[in-house]
Amino acid sequence: MSAERRSQLSAHRARFGEWQASRPFLGGLLLALGGVTVALVMIFSAGITFARATPSALALVAATGTFLCGVFALAKPALAGLLGVVGVVSVVVSLVGTPFGAVLGVVCSILGGNLCYAWQPEADT
Repeated sequence: MSAERRSQLSAHRARFGEWQASRPFLGGLLLALGGVTVALVMIFSAGITFARATPSALALVAATGTFLCGVFALAKPALAGLLGVVGVVSVVVSLVGTPFGAVLGVVCSILGGNLCYAWQPEADT
């Protein structure tokens, strides 16, 4: 790898580090990952059809909401506290469709929501 390429890579890493430090990165990531995990478990285990409103369909919508809360917490860090709470409530609602079917996703989402809620931007000094 050339020296110029290494310096470009170093600059990209520094910019990503600055971006990551300015938002609840781990909380948003865990919230989104938990929502995807819950949704995938429900899709593969329940065989969801949207012909009628079933608890599994409601749970899939709630899991999608959890994922979106994680993504929006990364995009709009000023709303991270609210999005963390909404994400946790949404993942708890998703338990209606698959009780204990997606324990890993629920745990990730609850942890991510709590991290989003607790996140505070760094004070400018």
